Amino acid sequence: MAILSEVVKQQMGDSAEQSAPLLTEIADSARALIGSMRDIVWSIDPRRDDLANVVVRVRQFASDVLEAQKIKLYFQAAPDLEKIKLDPEQRRHLFLIFKEAINNIARHAVCTLVSIDIRVSHNQLIAEIRDDGRGFSDVSPVEVPTNGREGGHGLENMKSRAAQLGGHLSVDSSPGRGTCLKLTNPLRKR
Repeated sequence: MAILSEVVKQQMGDSAEQSAPLLTEIADSARALIGSMRDIVWSIDPRRDDLANVVVRVRQFASDVLEAQKIKLYFQAAPDLEKIKLDPEQRRHLFLIFKEAINNIARHAVCTLVSIDIRVSHNQLIAEIRDDGRGFSDVSPVEVPTNGREGGHGLENMKSRAAQLGGHLSVDSSPGRGTCLKLTNPLRKR
């Protein structure tokens, strides 16, 4: 679908001013669907059942997204994370929390540096994602206008995912001082 809609858009040339946005939307939707399917397949793959695999995937995703925005990434992760086993639901929720945070930074933070620190302490995953961007005020993040568009539900979705895992996501932000997200998540014994 994505490829065919791009081909049709190119073949139509300038005569298709009205159709081009619809074809672009079809192509974007198809790419998003493919990305979602990759996430699902990855999360249920039994060969990827440890925290180290989540960290590798987060690092690659962050690098790809932030590099495209010319945002510098500092990434630090504890060693021996392959010893910590996760079930598919844990892997999926953890990855999607990181993915949403990174996408939010790329879209809205207007920053130059992002640091991600992932560690384990007292049988808890502790992850901090910081940016040096514009931050936001005490106004509910859902109501914060972003690039002229309505705000989304990204922070609420991340908090909900953290709660489903038995964890907690805190947000520390203020205008001009960037944002720090801190995920604290207990690691289940398996």
